[in-house]
Amino acid sequence: MGDMELRPYQSEAVTAIEDEWGKGVKKTLLVLPTGTGKTIVFCTIAKNAVMDGRRVLILAHRGELLDQAADKLQKSTGLKCAIEKADETCIGSWFRVTVGSVQTMMRESRLKKFPPDYFGTIIIDEAHHSVSNSYQNILTYFADARVLGVTATPDRGDMRNLGQVF
Repeated sequence: MGDMELRPYQSEAVTAIEDEWGKGVKKTLLVLPTGTGKTIVFCTIAKNAVMDGRRVLILAHRGELLDQAADKLQKSTGLKCAIEKADETCIGSWFRVTVGSVQTMMRESRLKKFPPDYFGTIIIDEAHHSVSNSYQNILTYFADARVLGVTATPDRGDMRNLGQVF
C-alpha cells in the first residue's frame, strides 16, 4: 500500500481545500489543468476524510471515470471502495469510500436508502457538470456534507453557474 508522494502544488491544493472546509466553506472547487494530478489530490482528500472518520462519496457522470477513480484510489492510498451503480450498493459494506454514478445516485429511491448524514465528504469529478439538476438533487439530499468539485475546465462559459454551487 503505497502513499503516493504529492508534488508541492498538490500538497498546497490539499491544504487549501481543507483550510476552506475548516473555515466553514462547505463547497469548494479545485481547478488543475489536465495531466497535473487532480485525481491524486482528491484521493488524498478522500484518505484524510476517512482517517477523520468520515464516509466519502466520489461522484462521476461516466462509468469509466468511476472505474478510474476506484483504481487510482486503491493504487495511491490503499483504500478500496464500494460501487454505487445499477445493482451494486455500498449499503452494508465496510468500505468508507463509495464511488457512485450520478445517474444512479440522483434517483430518489436510491437516495432514500441513505441517512442524509451518511456521507461526510462528497467529491465530484469533472465538476463543471455539477450545475445540473441531477447533481443538485444529490448535494441537496446530503446537505451537511463537505463538497469538493474537481475540474480542469471551469471556464466553459458557465463559471458564473459554478459559482452558485462552489
